[in-house]
Amino acid sequence: MKLEKAKLVTIIMDEAIQPRVLEDLHAVKVKGFTVSEATGEGLHGAHLSSWEGKNIRIETLVSAEKAQRLIELCADKYLDKFGMIIFASEVEVYRSGRFT
Repeated sequence: MKLEKAKLVTIIMDEAIQPRVLEDLHAVKVKGFTVSEATGEGLHGAHLSSWEGKNIRIETLVSAEKAQRLIELCADKYLDKFGMIIFASEVEVYRSGRFT
């Protein structure tokens, strides 16, 4: 099997906006994604207490075009109002048609 290029888009955000971001993934016609809890430390220090809510990490494999649309959509809607990090990496996958 041949490896083909795809984009891995990772979004780390406060769990409060997770339902809205999942709606956006569906609007962009993302076929699949993984959601997991994220812990760590960043510009604002460590996320230390549960009353602050959890940080969520969403990862999806998509075409370059969908990655761009998703990043632009999230940037326009959330980056100025919520704690969110978005990044994309170029990866190689089997069966890239599953992610277009």
